[in-house]
Amino acid sequence: MNKLSDEFITVKHPSRIPGHPMHGDWAWPGMEYSSLSIEALFKNGVVRKNHYSVLRIKYICAKPGDFSGFDDFKGDRFEKADIQLPLLVVRNMPNPCQTPYRLIDGRRRLEKLRRMGRRTVACFVLEVQDVVPFIKEVKLDESC
Repeated sequence: MNKLSDEFITVKHPSRIPGHPMHGDWAWPGMEYSSLSIEALFKNGVVRKNHYSVLRIKYICAKPGDFSGFDDFKGDRFEKADIQLPLLVVRNMPNPCQTPYRLIDGRRRLEKLRRMGRRTVACFVLEVQDVVPFIKEVKLDESC
């Protein structure tokens, strides 16, 4: 597995963690709080935009709608979620569901598809070793 970033991010509260926040049941092993930069994955060519797979939804573990402390599955942002865009998942990344894939981008899109009764979804599939360099530890600091 590639080496984790030596850099860290400081935030006031876990809800302020940028990118794909990881804590609680979703924590990266050995870190209380961490973040995976979705933007960096695209900028560094880790995500190949024309290369996606169709996966069964039941094999994808996604954070619940209230992971951020409020219901993400209602309101304007949920309504605007574009189900035509592929999800972003990582194969064999630790997750509390013990499924083969962990969703790192597209919770609202996935939930919309579930509510529509869909069983499959287009996904950009990444490998754990490809995302590890983009994981940064997050430190909480009430003074910032």
